Amino acid sequence: MEKTATPQAKPKNKHFWNFQPASGDNPPELILYGDIASETWWGDEVTPRQFTEELDALGAVPEIVVRINSGGGDVFAANAIYTRLKDNAAKITVKIDGWAASAATIIAMAGDSIEIPGNGVFMVHDPALGLLGYFNETELAKMTDELKVIKQSIVNAYTLKTGKDAADVAAIMAAETWYDGKQAVDAGFCDKLMFEDAETTVENAAKVVVNSVSLDLTRFPNMPVSLLNRMTARTPGGFSNKTNHKNTEKERNTMDGIEKITTVDGLKAAFPDLTRQIEDAATTAERKRIQDIEDVALAGYESIVNDAKFNNPIAAGDVAKAIVAAQKKQGGTYIKNRDDDAQKSGAGDVGAGAHEGAGDDGGDNDIDNAIDKLFPVTK
Repeated sequence: MEKTATPQAKPKNKHFWNFQPASGDNPPELILYGDIASETWWGDEVTPRQFTEELDALGAVPEIVVRINSGGGDVFAANAIYTRLKDNAAKITVKIDGWAASAATIIAMAGDSIEIPGNGVFMVHDPALGLLGYFNETELAKMTDELKVIKQSIVNAYTLKTGKDAADVAAIMAAETWYDGKQAVDAGFCDKLMFEDAETTVENAAKVVVNSVSLDLTRFPNMPVSLLNRMTARTPGGFSNKTNHKNTEKERNTMDGIEKITTVDGLKAAFPDLTRQIEDAATTAERKRIQDIEDVALAGYESIVNDAKFNNPIAAGDVAKAIVAAQKKQGGTYIKNRDDDAQKSGAGDVGAGAHEGAGDDGGDNDIDNAIDKLFPVTK
C-alpha cells in the first residue's frame, strides 16, 4: 500500500491580543499583555487582518479601553495596531496597567487619553535590528536606511502626542529614556496618573513580574536599578516577592539578585535622588561650618583657622577654644620673658626707696599694671 502524504498544518499566527466585549456600562477592552508578536508582521497577511476583523466586530462603540502591560516586541505589529486604533471612530482610552516599553509605547500613543500608575514604567528607545547571517556593505547600508525610516515613523507618533520637536524626541529615544509614571506624565507621553499602583514582583536582576505578567529585563541592559526601587517602594522591604518566601541567605544579601552595593558609584547608580539629597545637605553643612569659623577667626591666628578649615576639619567652637588656648600660652610666655628680663637687668637689687621714688603717684607703672590684669601670674 502506498503511503498518502499527510497535509501540513497551516502555521499558527501569533495571537498576542485579547478583545473583551462591552459589559453593562463598561466599554469594550483590548488587552495587550506580554510581548507584541514574537514573530514579525512583515509579510504576514493573516495576523493584521484577523486583528482588524476582531476590532471591527466591536461595532460602533463610543469608547474602547486599551490595557497595556508589555515590554514591547515587534515594531511593525505595533505600528499596524497604532494605525488601526487611530483610524477607529471610538474614543481610545489607554490604561498602562504596569509597563509600556519599546514597541508597546507606540500603541499607547494611539490613545486620546493615556493613564499610567505612579509606579508604572514607560520607556522609549531607538529601534534595533537583529541580524543572523552574512551581509555586505551595501546590504548593511540598506538596513541602516530602513532603521532610520522606522525611527522616523515612531518619532512622528511621539511628536503628535507630546507636541515636542522631532529633534527632541529623537534625542530622547537615542538616550533610551526610562520614566516612572509621574515622569511620563510630566514629559507629555502620558496624560494622567491612575489611582492604583502596579503590583510588582522582582524575582531577580533579569526578570520582573508586573500585574502577573513576566517581563524579560535582559533585553534592556540599560534599565536603571533605581527605577525598580521606585516601583516597589510601597512594599515593606523595597522589593515584593510574594511567590517565594524561602530565600536563601545569599539571595537576601543580594536583594533578590541585585548585588549588594559596596561602592559610592554603585550607591549613586541605585539611588540617584537620595545620594543627591545627601550631597546637597553635606555641602550646605560644610559651607555653614566654614562661615562659622570665619566669624570667630582673629588676626594673627591664621594657621589655626586654615588648619581647621582644610586639613583637620573641626567645628567653629573648637576653633575658638584653640585660639583662646594660644592666647593664654602667648600671655604666659610674655610674663616669663618679662621676669627674666627684670632679673637680668639687676632691678631686684634696687632698694625700696627707689621703688617708691619711681611711683610718685602711689601706683605701679601703668603699662605693667595693664599687662598684669590681662595675664595674671598663676601661683
